[in-house]
Amino acid sequence: MDAGGYLQTQLTQDVFSLEVGDSAWSFLLKPKSEIIALMEVTRSGPDEYTLSMDSGWGDIVRNTIDEFLGRMDVSFVQTTQQIAGDDEQDRIARGWPKMGKEIDGSVTPAMTGIVAETVAFDKGCYPGQEFVARVHYRDAQPPRRLVKVTFDDGASVSEGAVMSVEGDEVGIVTSAGQGVGLGYLMRSVGTPSHAVIGDVEVELLPTRPS
Repeated sequence: MDAGGYLQTQLTQDVFSLEVGDSAWSFLLKPKSEIIALMEVTRSGPDEYTLSMDSGWGDIVRNTIDEFLGRMDVSFVQTTQQIAGDDEQDRIARGWPKMGKEIDGSVTPAMTGIVAETVAFDKGCYPGQEFVARVHYRDAQPPRRLVKVTFDDGASVSEGAVMSVEGDEVGIVTSAGQGVGLGYLMRSVGTPSHAVIGDVEVELLPTRPS
């Protein structure tokens, strides 16, 4: 099995659909679909792929994909590079989750709001595929989901702060910027809606158009 064939069995994205030079976002999942890492996959050559992810997650990804290699004729080279990217404010405003903030060991793809950008439903099996497909095709709602939190530019909210509606805790802020943040909201609360974080009134919005 070549590198592309192996990655096709491990990642949520269809790596075979990429032309040389093309990139796409993908998850690497645990068997029950908890996210190990969010990464950008680039087809660097006919049978060469580059996996790019947030700093600090390379070892975890490498250990995971190495585990099932066995005697396959596939090798990986791990490097660390400084790559210019969107600043934090822009990332939050776009509703894009980040490893270590919006994504930890308990988060599944359906919670992140970026399944459309990261999961190919017309490819073969990969770890967690059964759970991801079941949620998708049943249109099931996860117990919590990522939402955008907007508020007055002159106010501020903190990461880890509690979102409340009529005195009830309904979510937690995971990232905060100027006038906008991200956080996880309980399934029972719809969006758009209004909430309070500390003494700041906020509006809760979907991260993606419905």
